[in-house]
Amino acid sequence: MTDRFGRTIDYLRISVTDRCNLRCIYCMKEEQQSFLPKEELLTLAEWTRLCEGAALAGIRKIRITGGEPLMREDVVELVEAISHIPGIERVVMTSNGVHLAPLAEKLKKAGLSGVNVSIDSLDAKQYCRLTRRDVLADALEGLKACGRAGLPVKVNCVPVAGENETELLHLAELAKAYPIEVRFIEMMPIGEGSAFPPVENETVRKRLEAVYGKFVRTEQDDREGPAVYYTNAHFKGRIGFISPVSRSFCQSCNRIRVTAEGKLKLCLHHPVDRDLRELVRGGAEPEEIQEVLRERILQKPRDGHTTDESRPMWKIGG
Repeated sequence: MTDRFGRTIDYLRISVTDRCNLRCIYCMKEEQQSFLPKEELLTLAEWTRLCEGAALAGIRKIRITGGEPLMREDVVELVEAISHIPGIERVVMTSNGVHLAPLAEKLKKAGLSGVNVSIDSLDAKQYCRLTRRDVLADALEGLKACGRAGLPVKVNCVPVAGENETELLHLAELAKAYPIEVRFIEMMPIGEGSAFPPVENETVRKRLEAVYGKFVRTEQDDREGPAVYYTNAHFKGRIGFISPVSRSFCQSCNRIRVTAEGKLKLCLHHPVDRDLRELVRGGAEPEEIQEVLRERILQKPRDGHTTDESRPMWKIGG
């Protein structure tokens, strides 16, 4: 698919649940949330048919998100089904890692190409304060399980002003000691995140260079998305920066999203565009889904920052 601005759209993010086992202070309130009833979530068969249509339209990479996708009991089966769709080259996932340890090997065998694990601090007390749950040990065990299973892993960290800024060096040490990628993602002013001023990635990079010396930018890979990566002579892995606030990457955006209730979003900030759940449950075959996606992609905005999204990230899909 190519939109009206010449961007090739080949990356689909699907939120398979809005539920999460954490309550991160910049994402979800502690009090009881109103989650979608199970019958409003797409089933395994419905997601598979939707992704088959997406593949026909030109989607090559699918990221499974949430909420927390590992809270779905059929997540391994879902990965396997999507990974066998002709045309889909990579199936990846974003997770908080808490439930990852017992599933890492199964996910790898099912066809998962890699997982991004969100960890904002390696200090147990600070992690608990940020997530409101004392489960850092489980998340770290998830990272270890990925290593044992040979499942490629990236660590995502959101610098939170006044909260975990002193921990950023400790997280960067993971990339120093191991051949993995640690990525810093600027806080986005969406939902609970609006209460926290973003820590710009340029500030983070300068802090790292003050300790480790100069970081050199690596050649960009087309499959790396908006992340900009750097290497350092002392590091076995790489440091990545995703800067949606300080450096917009709308001009090279290649993605669309589908929310947990099956709504198409052409951009993170863009209002819901089309009800794909209604389309799928109405009996649409992959070919019809393909045509709908090709038609709707022509409405993808040039600059997502000029549109508005008032819902929290966990309702959109992380």
